[in-house]
Amino acid sequence: MPGTLLAPPKISLQDILDTSVSGQPEINLEWEPFQTQVDAFLRAIDTYAVSAKTEIAARANDHVNVVRELNARTEEAERQIHREQQNEHEMLATIEVERKTVSDFTQALTGLQTKLAKVREQNASLEHELTAIRKEVRGDTATKERQGRALEEQRRKDEMELAALEGALGLSITGVAANRLLVLFTLIDPSDAKREFSFVLDCNAQDYVVPQCDPPVADMPDLVQRLNGDRDLHSFIKRVRKAFVALVAPPPGKFDDLNGPSTSRTTTPPAAPTATPAARAPSVPPVAEANLIDI
Repeated sequence: MPGTLLAPPKISLQDILDTSVSGQPEINLEWEPFQTQVDAFLRAIDTYAVSAKTEIAARANDHVNVVRELNARTEEAERQIHREQQNEHEMLATIEVERKTVSDFTQALTGLQTKLAKVREQNASLEHELTAIRKEVRGDTATKERQGRALEEQRRKDEMELAALEGALGLSITGVAANRLLVLFTLIDPSDAKREFSFVLDCNAQDYVVPQCDPPVADMPDLVQRLNGDRDLHSFIKRVRKAFVALVAPPPGKFDDLNGPSTSRTTTPPAAPTATPAARAPSVPPVAEANLIDI
């Protein structure tokens, strides 16, 4: 602040009257210095007022900014509160759903535990039954093994007997395809007892068919027609064998009567024609010959 206010001078009325010359008292108020001080004071007040106004305006502006910022923060806080309230509602709804889910799971778990207890009881019962069944199966297995060994032994015996019977009869019947039988004869040709005579009998249709015959028999169609008429397979095989026998020239007395009973045949073959050992043909066993006649 420019200058300082001076204290007003002390005025003594007696001194003024004593010093008066013209009889008119004069008082020197020193107006000019006072005026100067007043002007300086007023200017200082104006300067202070301007500075105060500037400060007030700045503070008002700062206050407005602070209020605006506080309002923005308040609005953001309110929005955040609103979001949190929404989240709270959603969380409460989720908790309620989870509570219901937990309740459902608890009920389901209780039901499963009950079922598990029943299953365990059934399992124990089944284990007991399984133990009994295993014991029974072991017994049955041992029995079947014994039966299997007995059947295997019987099969070997049957195979041996069948082989002996086929060798003695000179006849074997074998399945060669679905519903097809191969009928094979031996002991027919006196000059070669092992020579094979065969035919295939097809049983697929209602009527029998012979698709193959070795060696061929001229009367085979008639024989098959007769078979389809009387359905006598046993007699058909006998008639085919007679036809095969007719294809060879047996020695006299060997295959004369194919229809005679086996008991009428002698077990001693007739004397073979005199020949050298190299030219003598093997003879058919007489017992086999007699059996073949009555097949």
